[in-house]
Amino acid sequence: MVGAGVVVALGVSAVVVGGGSAGAAGGGSGLDYVALGSSFAAGPGIPPTQSGAGAAACSRSDNNYASIVARDIGANLTDASCSGATTANVLTDPQSGQPPQIQAVTSAAKVVTVTIGGNDVNYLGSIDTYSCLTGGGSNCGSVDRNAIDQTFGQLAGRLENVVDAVHSAAPQAHVYLVNYFTILPDTGVCANVPLTDDQAAYERSIASRLATATATAASTAGATLVDLAAASHGHDACAATPWVETYRPAAGRTPYHPNEAGMRGAATLVESALAGAGQLRTAVAHSGIAGKCLDVDGQNTANGTPVQIYGCNGTVAQRWTYTPGDGGTLRALGGCLDVSGSGTADFTKVQLWQCNGTGAQRWVTGANGSLVNPESGKCLDDPNSSTTDRTQLQIFDCNGTAAQNWTLADS
Repeated sequence: MVGAGVVVALGVSAVVVGGGSAGAAGGGSGLDYVALGSSFAAGPGIPPTQSGAGAAACSRSDNNYASIVARDIGANLTDASCSGATTANVLTDPQSGQPPQIQAVTSAAKVVTVTIGGNDVNYLGSIDTYSCLTGGGSNCGSVDRNAIDQTFGQLAGRLENVVDAVHSAAPQAHVYLVNYFTILPDTGVCANVPLTDDQAAYERSIASRLATATATAASTAGATLVDLAAASHGHDACAATPWVETYRPAAGRTPYHPNEAGMRGAATLVESALAGAGQLRTAVAHSGIAGKCLDVDGQNTANGTPVQIYGCNGTVAQRWTYTPGDGGTLRALGGCLDVSGSGTADFTKVQLWQCNGTGAQRWVTGANGSLVNPESGKCLDDPNSSTTDRTQLQIFDCNGTAAQNWTLADS
């Protein structure tokens, strides 16, 4: 958080992978975010598949946690995650026609998330094999427990090597090691999770050791641990509100892999980690009109809710999350400050809208404390310098008046 009365640079917004209803993304630089990892980062089976090179081959979803985070905060996402990846595919080995993932990390990167290691120890492969065997399948293969156990002796070191490689490629980047979703309940299983007690116990041991190795690597190599395994506890494949699929999911879905709710949960956890590291902040946007603040009408979360001028009151309707120094979105109540219809004309109203990574939701700090929407080249404006509560704000030619002056402060 910033000190009261301190003006904070919002920065420049970013092009984001993904789309939405409010307009097409335009140019601009911003917080550079690179996502690395295996299928639990890529999101196979969650529609729609991303566009771009390698997305289909890697089963990379436009609703994986990295894509959600990028839309929420207005980051410039490069997603190199790929289903089936191992630490070797991150560091040295091409996969699915794509180069090693580390090549996606440049010196400009400021955030790098990594979910990797599960395939090194055959986590999903083994639980699939056991479920096939116990569920009456054929040609199920076998599980080499000795090989898995031996690899665990090397896993923390492999993960440390990944973090070290990221730091080498991007010295300014903050690295977040996001561990794996919890798949199984603490005890027992359920109808669509066909495992014996011994098989389930062994898979729980893999999950536990994988989480421990990730935590060790984060501590040793100077990364932030994002403990998704703990956060997803109680959202296993047998839970009432699962974050992962069962062994027998709906058509098109991937057994034992994250669903939409899981990826949203993971994204929320990553955003909390970004806030903890100071890469996201939340503040009140004070107007140059004395005593007035940027406010969401009635604390409503619906698309199209007016964003307005209102007496400063410290409520959640006036708490805006942003990326200091890099810019992107201004987000409150789960939605983003949005130019209605992606308009570019004077007097176009602003509103709250689902975060979608478009140019209508990008804001740049300009002269005289202004907030500029680069898509239109216009400034966030209080019509006629109104002092009347509930006056809906608009975009207007930048003019340096108090009606376009905004100060982000913690109170």
